[in-house]
Amino acid sequence: MFLQRLKEDKNSNLFSIGINLMTLILYVAGIHASHTFTTLHSEVASLWFPSAITLPLVLKYGIQVFPGITLASIIGLTPSLQRISPNLSFMGFAFIQISCALANCFQPMIAKYIIQRFAKSKDIFINIQSVCVFIGAAIFSPIISAFMGVSALLSLNVISAEEYFYSLLTWWLGSALAHLIFSPTIMQWKRKDFISQGASVGEVVIIALTVLLICSFTFILIYPVEYLLFPPLIWAVFRLKRFQASLLVSIIALIAIVSTSLGYGTFAKDSVNLSLILLQSFTAVISVITLILSAVLAEKQITKNQLYETLEHLEEKVLERTKELENIQIDLQNANKVLEKMAYIDSLTQVANRGCFDKILEQQWDSLMRQKECLSLLLLDVDYFKKYNDFYGHPQGDECLIKIAQCLQSVVRNTSDTVARYGGEEFVIILPYTNLEQATVVAKKIQSAIALLAIPHEVSKVSKYITFSIGIATTIPGYDNIPNDLITKADQALYLAKEDGRNRFKIFDKDC
Repeated sequence: MFLQRLKEDKNSNLFSIGINLMTLILYVAGIHASHTFTTLHSEVASLWFPSAITLPLVLKYGIQVFPGITLASIIGLTPSLQRISPNLSFMGFAFIQISCALANCFQPMIAKYIIQRFAKSKDIFINIQSVCVFIGAAIFSPIISAFMGVSALLSLNVISAEEYFYSLLTWWLGSALAHLIFSPTIMQWKRKDFISQGASVGEVVIIALTVLLICSFTFILIYPVEYLLFPPLIWAVFRLKRFQASLLVSIIALIAIVSTSLGYGTFAKDSVNLSLILLQSFTAVISVITLILSAVLAEKQITKNQLYETLEHLEEKVLERTKELENIQIDLQNANKVLEKMAYIDSLTQVANRGCFDKILEQQWDSLMRQKECLSLLLLDVDYFKKYNDFYGHPQGDECLIKIAQCLQSVVRNTSDTVARYGGEEFVIILPYTNLEQATVVAKKIQSAIALLAIPHEVSKVSKYITFSIGIATTIPGYDNIPNDLITKADQALYLAKEDGRNRFKIFDKDC
């Protein structure tokens, strides 16, 4: 709760004091734990817990925790320096304290630099390359700090030249093992897990009991079966979350270290060096194998997740593209309808054009030929329309044609009859199932309707208003004639109407 409040303002002095106080407490507790639980034959600490604490803290907070590390190093080292005989001078005491404090700060800082410089991922435990960088940093960084600290002790004759290499090795291995075994557990606490826990509660219990049973045989009954711990560890890596698997490694290592320091287990030998080598090699191996195996699984799962995300994204893209194509297809269909309409509809008058007329006449001809029914055709020509255009202008002429087309549409039967613009000022009407008498009635209706429009035509020689000359032809379609014959007859009738004075209709002949 205290740290949660501090997180609200990481730049505040209160946060800095709090995090350094926590570092101080944990560091001093780590020193005490190292001397109490990890010292072999009351001589050598097999593992240095403070190193396991400082690396995660420096990785997260950087130099902000250096005051806490420095103060803790001074407090932790003071009792040991006070026991040195003969007593150190003040300058010697201060020199060793400063050297060791700097070494304890440089060690995690060097590891941090290596990790940040060479690791591919910020979460270094989900990538094999990053894990290898971490292992390298964990092993390399204590060498420099050990060299600084042990060299300071040698310079003041606290240790002899013969003890130099052994002291250097002890410092280095103790810190490196702490990095490898316990730092990953601390660093992975509350980290996002890419591998979901597949183990049930019962399976977790079985794993824990198996580990405890093998540890009992190894470190209490002193059977050399310590490497039987690998199967349950691998099982845990595959079935538990990363933090849980790392925690299990830390627990096994802690049991091995404490048991050996108390003189129990297969690693407890008469020779301190042999005990140290056996213990440190075992704990290092289980830690490194677990870290690498966890990284392999995490990397595989991340790749799998990315593949699924890519597939889902592709599916979304396909659906999106499919929808776009459907919309494009609809637009194309609409465009085709518009084009089709434009192909068969006269753009000015909005009635059927010449092409549409030819097509419908052909269809009606074939249909009525089978049924032996009458087909009538009215060919209409606006009287003196060229003079109308010259006098009123072409825009007014266009308006006149539009009104005439609307008038013709109002007269015919919308369901079966077809009004078309035949060309220029000529219109044509197809009247299926219509005999000559019925066609004549339609012609009269057209004359009446156009008269009601009363479109002025001052230059017409037959009327003050727009009028029509109409040619009517009727036939029963058959194999001995063609649609063009009917058009020709209607055209001839139209010619007769014009010759006879215009503003009238003429019939070609009576076929039905």
